[in-house]
Amino acid sequence: MNRRDVLATGVAGGALWGTGLGNAQAQVVPPVSALDAASLAIVRVWVPIVLGESALPADPTARQAAITLVAQRAGELVSNYHPFNQASVLGLFTTLKNGPQIFNPAFPPTWEAMPAAALTALLDALRLSASASQRSIYSAFMGIIPNAHYSNPTNWPAINYPGPPSIK
Repeated sequence: MNRRDVLATGVAGGALWGTGLGNAQAQVVPPVSALDAASLAIVRVWVPIVLGESALPADPTARQAAITLVAQRAGELVSNYHPFNQASVLGLFTTLKNGPQIFNPAFPPTWEAMPAAALTALLDALRLSASASQRSIYSAFMGIIPNAHYSNPTNWPAINYPGPPSIK
């Protein structure tokens, strides 16, 4: 391959790359949630427990909107997981749909009926459990919910994060 061939290949490749990249950037892909409505309801219950009170607005309307947005973003986040990881998370939520009584028969039958203190104690018990599967539930919540919340740039000022570095 001579110098002329290398240059021609570079120009043709650049044109092809630019055309393909331009088309890819022009497409707007609507957000897709991997989590169904029942799974999103479970996420909404866990959001205030995992994030804590200081990360959410105090105003009840704004607080509920923030919780709903975090749940929505969690579903979108899971939809971007590798299929193997996505299947694991979906399997987790399939199990959690059976209600909190899967952990303790004395718990209420629905996640929405669980008092915040009981959810906090359950989260701590999951973290400290001798069972790897229960610790993985804790890890899933602690991975998905904070990532969904803090991937939203509107939440960056609260943690003094200026955003990713940019090339100017």
